Amino acid sequence: MTQNPSEADPHPLEGYRSNEEWQDLVAQTGTLLAALDDIKDEDIKKQVFTALAGIDTLHREALHRLVRLFKEGVLEQVVTDPAINTLMGMYDLVPPAGLADDQPDERLTRPVAQSVSFYPSGELPVFNDTLPSNEPAHWSPAPQEYTPEEGAAFICQMEEGVLLIAHVDGRDLVLDATCPTHGGQMTNGKLDGLAWICPHGPGCAYDLRNGAKLGGGTGLRCYATRMDSQGRLMIGFGVPFEPQMSSF
Repeated sequence: MTQNPSEADPHPLEGYRSNEEWQDLVAQTGTLLAALDDIKDEDIKKQVFTALAGIDTLHREALHRLVRLFKEGVLEQVVTDPAINTLMGMYDLVPPAGLADDQPDERLTRPVAQSVSFYPSGELPVFNDTLPSNEPAHWSPAPQEYTPEEGAAFICQMEEGVLLIAHVDGRDLVLDATCPTHGGQMTNGKLDGLAWICPHGPGCAYDLRNGAKLGGGTGLRCYATRMDSQGRLMIGFGVPFEPQMSSF
């Protein structure tokens, strides 16, 4: 059946990759990114991931600024393209289904999250949402049982949820303690350098600095921390979190 010229795609993908070729490229790139974890030289590895984190931050803020300028309905149209959908999905910009016309999209009215993760095999990342909408931003003290000693790590129950608190390289790190892959609390997990090893399955581990699942997949939510005037560790809920990858 011959297509009516008036029904043809007004923006044919001439000179671009096919959708299948695009998916292959995504998968290949993801595999290359995952292989960066195998870099033996720690200084070079840190420089590489710091550079990637900077690129991610530039892309994230630029895309959020760009989408803010779109007229109503434009984003919904452009994300039908698989390549654009992949990019927007990486930065949490794919419009949610069922959003009412008069309902503001909260992703475009909250500060841009700065957490960074890299994913293999074409998997789209799910970035940490650092501003929960169901509670106001606030700081809560860590349980008194927590002692900020090097290598200390434990899981605790707070009013805001079950958290993993660790002290590594002189820094206090706080993350959600429920494994998104297995759906269980990681109570019997193990601290291994800058990673938390999930007890529920082999090969499941998370980077404590930014919550990223090593090897790809959904990461853990991270929380901002500070010390108060009494020397207590304070944990920020609804407070923007920014990983400091280069400070470790």
